[in-house]
Amino acid sequence: MAYRVILTPEAEADLRTAYRYIRRHAHRAAREWIRRARQSVKTLSHHPERCPLARESVSFDEAIRELLFGTGNRGTYRILFTVIGKSVYILHV
Repeated sequence: MAYRVILTPEAEADLRTAYRYIRRHAHRAAREWIRRARQSVKTLSHHPERCPLARESVSFDEAIRELLFGTGNRGTYRILFTVIGKSVYILHV
């Protein structure tokens, strides 16, 4: 069953900030990064529980999960999210 994926304003701001930072150094890489970030977010519409709990989860009543994306010399990023009912809320990137 598909989940509805919702980006919070904070997560949208995180994406914009990271994109702008990368773009200052490499415009093409920034476009690829934002494409991959959004693609990774979309995968959470199916089986979001496959992702492990984030270390921050112990500090909250709701389970906070993480999805890692990006590897190699450009770094690895974490997508922090919670699942409530059939919705996935992206909290931070």
